[in-house]
Amino acid sequence: RDYYASRGLGDVYKRQNKMLAKSVKKVMLAVPDAKKYFDKNVDFVITGNPVRQEILTAKKEESRKELGLDNRPVVLSFGGSLGARNEAVADLVARSGIDGRYQHIHAYGSYGDWFPQLVEEKGTDIADCSNLDIRPYIDNMPTCMAAADLVICRAGAITLSEIQAMGKPAILIPSPNVAENHQYHNAMALVNAGAADIIEEKDLTGAALMRKTDKMLLNPEKLEKYSENSRKMAITDANERIYSVVKKVLGLV
Repeated sequence: RDYYASRGLGDVYKRQNKMLAKSVKKVMLAVPDAKKYFDKNVDFVITGNPVRQEILTAKKEESRKELGLDNRPVVLSFGGSLGARNEAVADLVARSGIDGRYQHIHAYGSYGDWFPQLVEEKGTDIADCSNLDIRPYIDNMPTCMAAADLVICRAGAITLSEIQAMGKPAILIPSPNVAENHQYHNAMALVNAGAADIIEEKDLTGAALMRKTDKMLLNPEKLEKYSENSRKMAITDANERIYSVVKKVLGLV
């Protein structure tokens, strides 16, 4: 795995990557930006990260119909399988429950049992709000992501590859609790390409998240531009690229 693709790997794995890169025939990278973290003499090829076929084929209107969603903007947010502790999202969810301006799908993870109660403490009864879909896990992510107008999430490599493959505008909140702050660098690759916005966790508040969400969803032209730029970054044939490199290295072609 390269710098962009590492998901919570420790410094030991980073050092192993750099050491092994000097003795292998090819190093496969997710993005060009990862080159600068390796020796300049290493032989690189950009393959991207493989994404699920369902991500590539899911359709927005079909997915919204399947989920029972209407024409209001759809926000999808999630914080990883262990549930990033994100009170700011609770503020956004609670407000949507009160004013109904957005439909919101949120997964709070296995350590996020506190989340529904926090939303209710902020004045929203989730059970009474048909525009809120709040659950521990999202087991139909291709459908939910396809339906979304905006994704709010961490900046893990595979998540970003899926966002790009679907061309989804995003607000990225990189986890600071990772080796060499790599999620920040992951996120900035999209930000610099005009494909996403970022809120660092040290700056994250409910008010800040709501302002940025409103700013994006109330500007359809900007949202569409983010979508186009995100899609331009996508590598949707990673499986084929990886297979081709393996065949060449093994001398099968």
